Amino acid sequence: NAGEGGRIGDNMTLRGFYSFGDLYLDGIRDVAQYNRETFDIEQLEVLRGSAAMLFGRGQAGGVINRVSKPPRLVDRTTLTTTIGTQDYGRVVADMNKVTGQDAALRVNLMKTEGGSTRDDVQTNREGIAPSFRWGIGTTDEFSVGALYLKTRNTPDYGVPFYKNRPLDVSGDTFYGTTSDYEDNETTLLTGSWKHRVSSDTVIRSLIRAADYQRDVWLTAPRLQNPTDATVADGTAVVRRSGNHRGGEEHTLTVQSDLSTKFATGALKHEVLGGVEFLKERAARWTYRLASGETAPVTTVGNPNSSPAMPASYGNTEKLSRSTYSGDTISVFAQDAIEFLPGWKVLLGIRHDKMNADYSNGAVVDYGENSYRSSLSFQPDDTQHYYLSWTDSFNPTADLYQFSTTTETYPAERSRSLELGAKWDLYEGDLSLRAAVYRAEKDWERNTDIETASTNALLSKKRHTNGIELEAAGRITSRWEVFFGWTAMDAKVDEAAPGRNPNIAGMRPRNTPPFAWNLWTTYKLDAHWKIGGGIEAKGPRLAYGVGGSNPITPNVAPGYRRVDAMVAYEMPKYTLKANLLNVFDTLYYSSVYENGGHAVPGTGRALQLTAEVQF
Repeated sequence: NAGEGGRIGDNMTLRGFYSFGDLYLDGIRDVAQYNRETFDIEQLEVLRGSAAMLFGRGQAGGVINRVSKPPRLVDRTTLTTTIGTQDYGRVVADMNKVTGQDAALRVNLMKTEGGSTRDDVQTNREGIAPSFRWGIGTTDEFSVGALYLKTRNTPDYGVPFYKNRPLDVSGDTFYGTTSDYEDNETTLLTGSWKHRVSSDTVIRSLIRAADYQRDVWLTAPRLQNPTDATVADGTAVVRRSGNHRGGEEHTLTVQSDLSTKFATGALKHEVLGGVEFLKERAARWTYRLASGETAPVTTVGNPNSSPAMPASYGNTEKLSRSTYSGDTISVFAQDAIEFLPGWKVLLGIRHDKMNADYSNGAVVDYGENSYRSSLSFQPDDTQHYYLSWTDSFNPTADLYQFSTTTETYPAERSRSLELGAKWDLYEGDLSLRAAVYRAEKDWERNTDIETASTNALLSKKRHTNGIELEAAGRITSRWEVFFGWTAMDAKVDEAAPGRNPNIAGMRPRNTPPFAWNLWTTYKLDAHWKIGGGIEAKGPRLAYGVGGSNPITPNVAPGYRRVDAMVAYEMPKYTLKANLLNVFDTLYYSSVYENGGHAVPGTGRALQLTAEVQF
C-alpha cells in the first residue's frame, strides 16, 4: 500500500483475501502499518487457510509469519553487499558470537539506499536487530532481542486508469512529486523463556512491547477529465490530490503456551494450549492544508515531479486526531489424537474477548470463538492426506477504520474447507503438494480508512473456490525447482447493506483467476550455478462498491515476468548477478482497490551481490 485510503505498508493477498491483519513476527501479532524487512529473518512461513484457532482473530486466506534469526553456538559473520542499476546499494551484516558454554549474541545490521525503475521513486532503509540467548539446549532457555527499523520512501500511486485500463504510458512515468515522503520508525523489544519439563513437554512464554510511528505526505494522480480526448496526445491535465496523514501504534503482547505428548490407552495425544493478552493503543490524524495549497497540476505526457510548491506546503499541524484503545484476552487448546496407526483427528477451539474504545464515543465488545478440526492419514513417511475445516472471526476494530457511533455490525467470520495431499519423492529431495479448498467470508469490512466511517462494509458474503499445486526440491543432484500454480473462482455472493447490489456475482477486487510461478537453478559444476524463473498472474479488477448503477470495473491486465540469475559459489564467499524482468515487461504489481490507480512493477534491473563468511 502506498498511502491509499490512509493505509501504508505490506498487504499481501492470500487466496483472494487481504492479509495485513494476519502478519506475525515469531508467532506474535505484528499488524501495524509499515514496510517490513528481511535482513533479520531466518525464514518466512505462509500458513494458508483460516488459522485463527492458533493465532487469534484472522482472515480466510491465511497467516504470514516471519521467523527471526536466533543466536547460535557458533562463531560466524556474514557480510553481504549488493549494488545495482538505478543507484541501488545495500549492505547487510550478520554477526554471531558465542559468549559462554550455552550463550550467544547475534547482531544483524542493514543499510539500503537507491532509486527504482520508476522515475524519482527512492528507497532509504536502515535497521539493527541485536539478540542474546542463554541456556541454549538446557532445561531453561532465555532470549532477549530488539528490532529498530527506520524507512523513508517515496510513496508511489502509479498511474490513473483511463477507459478502464491503466493509463498507457511508459512504466517509469511518475506523477507524484519529489516532496512526497513516507516515514516509518519501528521499535520492537521481545523477551522469551522456554522451559523443558521433559522431552515431551515444553512451556514457552513471550512478551513484546512495540512502538510504531508513521507519517505520509503524498499526492494521488487523477485525470482531470477521464474522458478527455487529449489524453492520447499527452496534453491532458493530471491533478494531484493531497493525502497527508500520520499515525502511531503501541502494543504490549504477553503469551504463554504448553505443548505435550501422552497416551490414554490406545490413543496418542499431542496437546497444545495457551493464553494471550494484547493491549493496543493507536492514534491517527491528518495534517492541515490551507485552501489552494495542493501540489500543482501536470500533464499526461510531460509530468513535472519537482514543481514550485506553495509556501506553506508541508505544514504538519495535526488535524482530526482519532484514538483507539483495545484489550484482548484469549485462551486456546487443541489436541491431535492418533486413534489408529497413521490416522489422526485434530480438534481445537480458541476464545477471544476484545474490548475497544474510540475517541468518537464508539465502543466495541466482542467475545467470539474460533474452531479448527481435521482428519489426516499418513500411511508412511513419504505421503500424507488430510481434510480440514476452520471457522474463525475478525473484529476489524483496529485494522480498517475507527468505528462509527451509529452502526454496529457482527464480527467478520471466515470459514475454510480444504482437502489436500503431500508426497515426498527421491528420498525426500522433492516434495509435491495438491489442495482444493473453499474459503468464505461474511460481513467483509472496508479497508479504505477515508470512506469507512460512512461505508464500513464491502460485502455481506463472498467466497473463493481454489486449486493449488506445488513442487519443491531437487529433481537431480544438480537441478533444483520450485513451482506453484493456483486457480481461483472467486465471487461476491451478497452485497452489504447500503452497498451497490450489482456487486453480487462479480469477482472480488484484486483477485486474479489464476497465478503461477516457477524458479529453477542448475549447477554447471562445483562452483557455477545458473537460474531463471517466471512469475505470472491473471487480470485483476478494481472498482468501487457505492451507488446503485451497474459496475464497469477497471482492469489491470495479466502478465508474465521473467527473471534470471548466475552465481559463483565457494565455501567462504559467493558472487551473484540477478537480472530482474529480463524482457522489461510492463506490468502492474499493485492495484488500488477502489479503482483509482495501478502501480507499475519493477522494470529491467541488474543487481550484483557479493557475500563473504568468516
